[in-house]
Amino acid sequence: MIFYSHPDKLLVDHLLEVCDKGINKVSNELKRPFKIAALCHDFGKYTTFFQNYLNNNRRSELSNHGFISAIFAAFVSIKEFGEDSYLSLIVYNIVLHHHGNLESFSTNLPTRFKRIAMTDFPINLLNKIDIGEKQIGNIKENKNYLINDFKLIGLSDELDKFLDNDKVILEVLQKLKKLESKLSFTLNKDNLYFYHQEIYSALISSDKICASRIVYESPLYSSYQEIVEIKKKRFQDDSKQINKIREGIFLNVINNLEKNYNKANIFSITAPTGTGKTYTGFFAATRLRELLGLTGKIIYSLPFTSIIDQNYKAIVDILNSIEPYKTNKGRYIIKHHNLSKTDYKTEYHDYSGVQSELLIENWESGIVVTTFVQLFETIIGTRNRMLKKFNSLNDSVILIDELQSIDIKYYNLIEYALEKLCEYTNCRIIIMTATKPMILESSLELLPNNEDYFRHFNRTKLIPKLDRINISDFIDSFNDDLQDKSYLVVCNTINQSIEIYNELKKLDRDIYYLSTNILPFKRKERIEEIGIRLKNNEKIILISTQVIEAGVDLDFDEVIRDLAPLDSIIQCAGRCNRNSSKNQGKVRVINLVNEVGDSYGKYIYGNTLLNITRELLSEKDYFMEEDYFELINKYYSSVKKEKSEKESEEFIRSINNLNFSENEWSLNKFSLIKNNPDYIDVLFLYDDVAVKYYEEYKEALKLKSFEEKSEKYLEIGQVLKNYTLSIPIKYCRSFVPEFGMLVLPIEGIEQFYDDDTGFIRKDADTYMIF
Repeated sequence: MIFYSHPDKLLVDHLLEVCDKGINKVSNELKRPFKIAALCHDFGKYTTFFQNYLNNNRRSELSNHGFISAIFAAFVSIKEFGEDSYLSLIVYNIVLHHHGNLESFSTNLPTRFKRIAMTDFPINLLNKIDIGEKQIGNIKENKNYLINDFKLIGLSDELDKFLDNDKVILEVLQKLKKLESKLSFTLNKDNLYFYHQEIYSALISSDKICASRIVYESPLYSSYQEIVEIKKKRFQDDSKQINKIREGIFLNVINNLEKNYNKANIFSITAPTGTGKTYTGFFAATRLRELLGLTGKIIYSLPFTSIIDQNYKAIVDILNSIEPYKTNKGRYIIKHHNLSKTDYKTEYHDYSGVQSELLIENWESGIVVTTFVQLFETIIGTRNRMLKKFNSLNDSVILIDELQSIDIKYYNLIEYALEKLCEYTNCRIIIMTATKPMILESSLELLPNNEDYFRHFNRTKLIPKLDRINISDFIDSFNDDLQDKSYLVVCNTINQSIEIYNELKKLDRDIYYLSTNILPFKRKERIEEIGIRLKNNEKIILISTQVIEAGVDLDFDEVIRDLAPLDSIIQCAGRCNRNSSKNQGKVRVINLVNEVGDSYGKYIYGNTLLNITRELLSEKDYFMEEDYFELINKYYSSVKKEKSEKESEEFIRSINNLNFSENEWSLNKFSLIKNNPDYIDVLFLYDDVAVKYYEEYKEALKLKSFEEKSEKYLEIGQVLKNYTLSIPIKYCRSFVPEFGMLVLPIEGIEQFYDDDTGFIRKDADTYMIF
């Protein structure tokens, strides 16, 4: 009998291929446990039960291979490392969950290890043991057919001993439980978490690459000297004052990096908005990688999907001058977020959509432009799909743009995780911000004279007017003060922003609206259109929510910001007179209240941050841009005294205890995006394109081939997610539930979707997603 792992793939070949593919993804000290995990992860496929499923598509409990493979891997690990090594426990958990999300060790272990009885096993585990014993019996019957495979992988002796022990499953579980019990009394075990994630990531990423039959091509990198020459040619004749300042910052950062590259793991670049941090950070990361001889990637992480395309294009603009890039784009750079296309291009291989998606999700490229969600939920998390790329962090340089956008309650957690990440994966981190928060304060600043640059600028003037004002009175005031300028009005809630837009659109001016209430593809088109009109000095008005804050390269004459935390206000100031090309711009802060007198910002940020901001802004009638640096430092100092540390402390404890799934603070509960149970995704069949792809989706459901169906889903999904909005459930009663999703038919678009403001809300709704 011949054993296969996948159709047309010999099982022994697959095991050796996964081992060979992943062995260089782990550090030297983890190569032995990884090798065991790789060579044993599909041990359970050596049964006729699995082979029948593979050939006839008849799945049963006996064809499941995860548990018995994990038992064999643990058995081999205990023989290799001894009964006191936690590596055996790690290997067991990794193999057990290589096709799913991680769970805590205790979920699949008995409740004790001494005088153990059947009552000490969870019901789900008893069932797995029963199936495992039947699988071992089946393997014994077919041993003669598979012994040559085990000689090839070097585990024939281990196989003999495993099959000769009638109580092998119980004995292995007992030894693992003893290790798990000992673990709770062990101090300083954060290294075990990173070991666990590194081996797990190397296994699942290599397993999926091999199973997908991808012909792998290694990432490509541009040299620092190469991109510096491109930069010199592009900007050599630029004599604008703002660009001279940008060049001064650039040279300062690179010079300080070259002097101090080996003195820290974490660096920072603190500079005013609009001073070219995208280019400066990218060049600094490239230089740091070369100076340290790192072999990993450059990972550029940003808070919002709305600004990824912008920063991605800025880097591509440099790479376009490199000849090999034109035919190997995927190997040089990718962007990865929930709305990005799965388009991975190389010179010699035409990858399918599913293969492209896998290469992108594995971050198989020299430069990765991605979101905070993708980065931090990979560093801290349990999801198989996220953790495939954990090993891509090894030896990498990670750029983190505007880190203060993260919820302040996670600051200690993120600081802890990043410091440990550098320690255990040999990565380096550069944080970039215009409002350096009280996180990673010990980072080595690459622009130590940054306060001089803040003082140098006089682009904007911050004017707080914090008396309570309702929307009606604000509209009257705005109309009275309206001049021949471009205006940005930033609101805190969607309903508030729509109400203001609907009133202001009565003016004889071109007025735009922007929020996450608008379909994603429409939002992107609108940002591009607004950018073009502003560059042509057209005096438009934009009503927006927080989606406009960080990094979007738009430049208005005047900004009005509803009361928010000070760092958000400073971010908004970066959308005013951004390029110093106008007279000093005004940034007015107002305090809009609803019908019961509550500030709209309360519903988004709570009272604490607003009160701190209100108190600081009440100190003066106005603040010049040169005052922002001191002002934001005062703000973070005050916030530090008020912030709650409970969430961070609990999640740090879960990292230390490898608590993947056991309580409300387990790592599977960590998310940067607050999950609101009162919201649900709705597909809007807005136009003929959406209708066409939705019909194709329904047809794809009928396909029998898993590969063909996956390919079709991927192609369709990339389109349909641009027609999907997250909507409060209370508004969804009229929508049609079809094929596992809520759908608004094209006939209902006119009733429920406005081309200007997006989804039409019938009642008051103060919650904002951004």
